[in-house]
Amino acid sequence: MAFSVKNISISLGRREILVDESVGFADGSKVGLIGRNGVGKTTFLKAILGQVDYNGKIEFNGKAAYFSQQVDLDLDKTGWQIIGESAPIHNQNKPEKKLHEIEQFLSRPDIHQDNNKVTKLMERYVELQAEIAKHQTLPRVNKIKSALQTLGVKESWLDQNVGSLSTGQRAIIALVQILSSDADFLLLDEPTNHLDFKRLSILEKHLRVFKGTVLMVTHDRHFLDSVCDTILKIENGKWIKYNGNYSAYVKTRESTFNAQKTAYMLEKKYIAIQKDKIARLGKSPQKVKQGHYREKLLEKRGILEKPDLDKSKFKTSFEASPIQSVVVLELDDLSVGYEKPLISHIDFNIGLDQRIILIGENGLGKSTLFKTIEGRVPKISGEVILDPQAKLGYIDQELKDLTLNVTLYDEIYPLFKDHAKTRQQLSMLGFITDADVFKQISKLSMGEKSRLNLLKILIKKPNLLLLDEPTNYLDIDACEIIENAFLNYNGAILAISHDRYFIEKIAQRVLQVSDGIIKEIDKKTI
Repeated sequence: MAFSVKNISISLGRREILVDESVGFADGSKVGLIGRNGVGKTTFLKAILGQVDYNGKIEFNGKAAYFSQQVDLDLDKTGWQIIGESAPIHNQNKPEKKLHEIEQFLSRPDIHQDNNKVTKLMERYVELQAEIAKHQTLPRVNKIKSALQTLGVKESWLDQNVGSLSTGQRAIIALVQILSSDADFLLLDEPTNHLDFKRLSILEKHLRVFKGTVLMVTHDRHFLDSVCDTILKIENGKWIKYNGNYSAYVKTRESTFNAQKTAYMLEKKYIAIQKDKIARLGKSPQKVKQGHYREKLLEKRGILEKPDLDKSKFKTSFEASPIQSVVVLELDDLSVGYEKPLISHIDFNIGLDQRIILIGENGLGKSTLFKTIEGRVPKISGEVILDPQAKLGYIDQELKDLTLNVTLYDEIYPLFKDHAKTRQQLSMLGFITDADVFKQISKLSMGEKSRLNLLKILIKKPNLLLLDEPTNYLDIDACEIIENAFLNYNGAILAISHDRYFIEKIAQRVLQVSDGIIKEIDKKTI
């Protein structure tokens, strides 16, 4: 077993993440770890690395490398400097150390008196040498070149300080670090966030042929289908393991739920019938005794829990401020960039009720265009013409507009100055209990932060939404709930996305950035 967990329990404060759970995966497994935002997916990955306390035992063979959903690189270093530093490797069973221990044993004369023991030590010595050699077959410099070529990294990115790169470019450089490492156990936390279609396809192919084991958290349903052979669901402090990809999981989960629901209804009906019979037995001592006996039989059956699909329970809708114009935003021969244009001669209108998705490779200026429309980055030339009644809501993919050292309540209350309205609005995005509402924002999962950030913008009732990768970090249930809310939104949407499910469901038009210009393409060609 390449990876095994035995009787693990993890708690964060008073909240239990996992309770006495065990699971194992064979070498080479590709496992998708799913569950609602905040159930502890990232916490579990950190426990594997020894960064979170737990009870129980976690064991894995080989070397583990971790890709964090919060791409945290030194912004003052160049791309070359970053990839020159090997990704941190976590190794529970260091073969070099064991090799040295065997050498120490073999140097003792008394050991050679037992031929059987010497033979076993020599066999283990050869095994460990082979294990070390397996990781040394390709020098790291060659691995770096291979990873750079595989992910299509341009040399111009690597010459720049990381701080001047786009979020997507930084994510790609972090992936180069991981893929060029000696790791044969990859822990990937939202690796698909920020990646364009080209890199998503490359990463899918790489992970499918990767000989080691992969445990990954992602909301990308297409990616889970393409890569995974196993789905591990965290719900209610327990694991449920499903064989197959995400689509197979959905079918199995649905059929299991229907069977559980039927069993629950039959049990409920049986108990009701038995209780009715007990009630009609009569008052004689013999009948009362018989009634007590039947009640004890019912108690011994235990209580069958009502089945639950463990879906996010919140419902939400987004309201737009009224506007008289048909056209909300007009871009007239606009050029955007910094010292030189990234995208030039941009000409298109966004009409009320239109939903437009902008796609293109990382680093071509999509986010810069949004920041220019919103006013954070000055335009190079041309015009951004907003209707006088337009109210713009901008969702930044890096979630920089949240105040981390306050509670959710403190963040939203100033927008209403009303306790009831604050609680009601928070509940619309799934923050219902006091424990949810009065939690410090810094302690939220990235998915929970994403939902809160969305709420903070939508409270102002914008009629034009600029959404930069809006499904990043959200769990699959939350994605579907928010997608449906966008479908019923009566304002205009311009979104950057590489989430294929989201685009298929939301887009009325698709625009592509390529070669410094924007052109409209057929959604079916994506």
